[in-house]
Amino acid sequence: MAQNKLEACERNEPLHNTWGFSQLLEHLDVGIMVLDLEEKAIDYCNPAFSDVLQEGRLCTDFKRLHDFFIGALENQICFAEGACVSNQLTYKGRLLGYSVYQVASRYCCIFVRDITEKVRLESIAQAVNTMENIGFIFSGIRHEIGNPLNSLKMTLSVLKSNLATASPEMLGEYLERGLADIGRVEYLLKSLKTFSMYDNVELKDISLSEFMERFITLVERDFLSRGIRIVTDIPRHISQVRIDERALHQALLNVFGNAADALANQEEPTISVSAEARGGLVWLSVSDNGCGISPENMKYLFQPFNTSKVNGTGLGMVISRKLLAMMNSDISVSSRADCGTQVTIRLPFAAKSRRRN
Repeated sequence: MAQNKLEACERNEPLHNTWGFSQLLEHLDVGIMVLDLEEKAIDYCNPAFSDVLQEGRLCTDFKRLHDFFIGALENQICFAEGACVSNQLTYKGRLLGYSVYQVASRYCCIFVRDITEKVRLESIAQAVNTMENIGFIFSGIRHEIGNPLNSLKMTLSVLKSNLATASPEMLGEYLERGLADIGRVEYLLKSLKTFSMYDNVELKDISLSEFMERFITLVERDFLSRGIRIVTDIPRHISQVRIDERALHQALLNVFGNAADALANQEEPTISVSAEARGGLVWLSVSDNGCGISPENMKYLFQPFNTSKVNGTGLGMVISRKLLAMMNSDISVSSRADCGTQVTIRLPFAAKSRRRN
């Protein structure tokens, strides 16, 4: 049989029994089904597909399967050959993740897997990672709230002492100072929302330079207490990017936390932050002059629970990449042992900024 197929390939003849590889597929733990859209029939189904659905009748009903997996996605698939759409659905109290491929003009291939446990573990991992980072943000907030509160207290004291004699100009000036201090406290309190668990991002047009200025203000005190200097170079002309502030905040906390660990016991420890427009994206780089990452550890950088740190969890970079992907962004790392590390985050421009850049 194999020899006949090989000879047919050499003669460029069409192969019949396209799905004759079932013996190779039946041991996979991913459910695979092929639907014949013209004949409205099930062309192939491996055992794992039935195991995932846990309902034998559904696995033999073309119409129900088509409606179940493809019906809601038809507008996205457009039935162009080679197209692929992924989705999730809840079935019998379980979360199923699946992808639909238009593998030929008349065939759709469905890959499905039970991802209930995977999603649960990801939620736990995100919670653990959030608690690891909470020290950074609260250290900054504790200090930064104190400054505007003291300033506000002084402003109100001066107004109270001079209320009878103060000119309208003086009153206006001190009221503006007070309002500015209140605004600062409001922003710091909103930063606490960074630590809420969320599944969906809320993309907004944000000034990157202003965002980074606020971020550095929140974390700088904690880093200075470790002797780490933070240097920034964010050009104003880059203008706005389209991001979720909470998600980018969390991703950067992970990156900065790793940099701080790498800078332990280093001479003149420094973190450098820069940005540039390149290829229709904003490249935000965070570099350190720390101990670097060995080639062996680089292989597992984005693999959950793999870490070279004594008290590490191996979750930070995994979650950062997930959060950035949710914002149509990505992350890459370049490093050499004993030479430092550079993390590059690529962010999409806001629509108006994209036209200018």
